[in-house]
Amino acid sequence: MPSGFWNGRQSDFNPLFVFTTRKIRMTNGRGRAFLFLAVVAGLTYAFWPADRRAAQKMQRPPLLQLAPVQSVGSGRLSSIRVNLTPSPVTSLPIQIDGAYRIQPVGNPRVLAEAAKLAATSVTVTKTGFQIGRNHYPVTRLEIHPQQSPAIWINGHQYRGTVRIYRRPGSKLMAVNVLPLEEYVASVVDSEMPAAFPPEARKAQAIVARTYAIYQMGQASRDALFEVYADTRSQKYLGFQYRGAGDRLLAGESASSRKIVDETRGMVCTYAGRLFCTYYSAVCGGHTLQGTELFSDAVPAVAAVPCDFCREAKYYRWDVSLTAAEMEKKVNPAVKGRTGSWGRLVALDNIPPAAPGRLLEFDAKYQQGHGTIRGDRLRTALSSHGVRSPHFRIEHQGKYSLHGRGHGHGVGLCQWGARGQAKIGRGVQQILQYYYPGSEIVIVGNSVARN
Repeated sequence: MPSGFWNGRQSDFNPLFVFTTRKIRMTNGRGRAFLFLAVVAGLTYAFWPADRRAAQKMQRPPLLQLAPVQSVGSGRLSSIRVNLTPSPVTSLPIQIDGAYRIQPVGNPRVLAEAAKLAATSVTVTKTGFQIGRNHYPVTRLEIHPQQSPAIWINGHQYRGTVRIYRRPGSKLMAVNVLPLEEYVASVVDSEMPAAFPPEARKAQAIVARTYAIYQMGQASRDALFEVYADTRSQKYLGFQYRGAGDRLLAGESASSRKIVDETRGMVCTYAGRLFCTYYSAVCGGHTLQGTELFSDAVPAVAAVPCDFCREAKYYRWDVSLTAAEMEKKVNPAVKGRTGSWGRLVALDNIPPAAPGRLLEFDAKYQQGHGTIRGDRLRTALSSHGVRSPHFRIEHQGKYSLHGRGHGHGVGLCQWGARGQAKIGRGVQQILQYYYPGSEIVIVGNSVARN
C-alpha cells in the first residue's frame, strides 16, 4: 500500500519480553537496577487495563499528506462554475428570494438592485437580456443575492451567484458560481442516497471533489464553466428543488454537509498528481478498465472484481426487443455498415480478451457483417432500458439481453462502496480498492495541471 495509508497491524510490544530475552551483561549494581526497572515496567503493562492497551494499539500513523500540486491560477480552487443549461435555451425561468443586485460579469458596475424577483423568465433581445419587465444591454451579466441560497433557475434553488451569457441563435446559458465545498455537499446527496453508510458517502465526497478539481485544471483559460450539472459531469441538484406536485426536495442535507466537513480538501492522487476519478452506480460484478472508455484514465482507474454491489436493483437486468426494434436501433451504430447489406440476421457477442475489457458485438447481415462496441450499443438501446455496456445477447425470434450493472462501470462502484462500508471497510480501503495505487491527500489553494 502507498505511503500515507495504514498498512498493517502493529505488533504487541511487551517490555518484559524484550528485556528478559536480550543478553544483558549484569556486571554491577547499575545493571541489576536496570533489570529490576524493566521487570516492573513489564508487570505494569501486563496489568494495565485491557481496553486502554487496545486503544494504544489502535493508534495509527497519519493517513493524509499535503498534496505536492502545481498552481493553475490564483483563486481557481475556491469556487467552481457549473453549467445549468447543458444546451443553450431561448427562455430561462427565474425567481430570486430576497435582495439582489445585477452586474456585468467581471465588472463592479451595478445595473440594478431590488428587494426580490417574483417568478419570471430571462430571454435574449437584440442588444442584451430581458428579465421580467427590465432590459439589460449587456452580453453577460451576474446576479448577486444578498443572502445565499436565493436564486431559483428551472425549479432548482442554488447557492452562490448565477451568470447568464448570450449564445448564438438568440439563446442563453446559465452558470452557477459557488464555493467548491458547497458544490460537493450537493453532489454527495445528488449522487448517493443519504441512507448509504457514512464511509461510502465519504468516498463519494472525495471522488466528487477530485473529479471537480481535475476538470477545473483541464478547463481552458477562457472557458465559461468547468462542469455540467448532469451526468455529463456529475449530478448537481443545487440546494433544493421542486419535484412532482411542486413538492420541495433537498438537494443537499445536514448529513452531506457533515460528510464534506469531515473530508474537507481530501482528494485522490496517483503518482503525485490528481486524476479523473470516474465512477458509476453499479458495476455488476467487475469494473471496467478506465482506458477502455476514457483516454485520460490513469493506471489507478483499473479493472477490479466487485461483488459488493449485489444488493443493487440493477446488479442484474434483462431486456427484450423484437427483431425489427433491434435492427432499427443497431443499423446506425454498426461500424463499416453500408446500405447494401440487407436485413440484420444476428447480433452475437465477441468474447472479451480479459475481464474488465469492453464488450464488442458482431452484427451479421444478409450480405455482410460489422462490429459494434458495447458502449455504442448501450447508447442506441438506452430507450429500451439497457442500463450498461455489459450484457450478453440471445436471439431466438426476438433479442434477449441479459445485463449487469448501471452506468459505464469505470472506477468507483457506488453500490459497491455501500457494500464495503457495510462490512466495516473505511473510506481509505474503499478508494484503494477501486483505484489501486492511489493516495488520499489534502490540497490547499492550488491544483495540478495535467
